[in-house]
Amino acid sequence: MDQLFLIQLITSFIVGGAFIAILSLIAEKANSKLAGIIISLPTTIALGFFFTGWAVSPEAVAEKVVVIPAMEGVMMIFTAVYLYLSKTKIPKLYSMLLCVVGSLLVWGGLTSIIAFLELDNLLVSMIIYLALTIPVYYLVTFKPHVSSNMKPLKYNVSEKIVRVIFGGLIITVVTFLSKTLGPFWGIMFSAFPAVFLSTLTIVYKNYDSNYLFKVWKNTPLASVIFVAYGFAAMYAFPAFGIWVGTLVCYLVSLVVALLISKVPVPN
Repeated sequence: MDQLFLIQLITSFIVGGAFIAILSLIAEKANSKLAGIIISLPTTIALGFFFTGWAVSPEAVAEKVVVIPAMEGVMMIFTAVYLYLSKTKIPKLYSMLLCVVGSLLVWGGLTSIIAFLELDNLLVSMIIYLALTIPVYYLVTFKPHVSSNMKPLKYNVSEKIVRVIFGGLIITVVTFLSKTLGPFWGIMFSAFPAVFLSTLTIVYKNYDSNYLFKVWKNTPLASVIFVAYGFAAMYAFPAFGIWVGTLVCYLVSLVVALLISKVPVPN
């Protein structure tokens, strides 16, 4: 392993963990509606694109990013599976385990299909995204009629450390795969639901299933943020490079997030 590659891996771990820690802190201070949108801001994808561009090239990111809409649809299915499994009437510890294993198995299965096909068609990717996200939008945003004592999201120190380490490791894996197996695999794994999985599990540990539905009811609509980030990356990375390109993409995603925050959702 050359020295530059080692520096890239170490940097990706530190920056990835720190970025997730900052977003977690902001989400803690926000109301439940904004918290769901903040949780949905690009983290692993944004950092994954950046470090893929650093490890390989900005052009490689732009070429392979067409898979992101489909992968975002898969993430929405992952979210719905986790939320509905949390409604099982079994002891909390077993329910948490069921949610983690069940949702990851579904994510892994759908991701394997996309990886096997080596999806490289934007239209097909968007069709998959819509086909998966629209049903989830109904199931998560409109169908549930749950009541929960909505308290601000809070994480203790150990939970924050777990999220930072887990997020940092995922970004490191993205960088490693981009360099060793190619940018397609790095981009694919950048869509791993690291933030969602860690946040869902920590929140579920401290609250109930109804609370999960309340906080995550905005995420299907907020998935548009990820898709917008991917579209922006197609043009911004080759045109401006990884630094300015990442800034442009994030500004685009923040504008989309602001617009989405104005969309009314059912109580």
